[in-house]
Amino acid sequence: MSRKVQRILLGKGLDDLPFGASQGDVEAVLGKAEETDELDMRGEKSVAWHYWNVGISVNFDEGQEYRLSSIDVAAPEVELFGEALIGRSREDVKQFLDQKDIGVSVDEIQRGMIYPDANLSLWFNGGDLEEIQWGVIEG
Repeated sequence: MSRKVQRILLGKGLDDLPFGASQGDVEAVLGKAEETDELDMRGEKSVAWHYWNVGISVNFDEGQEYRLSSIDVAAPEVELFGEALIGRSREDVKQFLDQKDIGVSVDEIQRGMIYPDANLSLWFNGGDLEEIQWGVIEG
């Protein structure tokens, strides 16, 4: 995948990677994963593909028939609501997102902030945003 700006589409995916895409569709866009993991998350199996060179990990959950169900990004060029947020302070990110219609944030222990209504998780390191994770919004 090229290093063009990619937009996070909450509940929908990333510009080139819609939730619900097959593993073959994802591989056609990103290529072969640099690393893969199989996880057991509270009794549900999940497969994670990691693309460290572009700062993206994708997850395929058993409950979604192993189709693309969530994405993690650490790439600084990825945008949410038209803004690149990776590397910005926790306070700055919270102030920006609190102006959006995505529900109320909940602080996670130590390094995270979650917007449950949007299935959006933000992970901070040293006070700055390091990773954004979002997934399918369950009805």
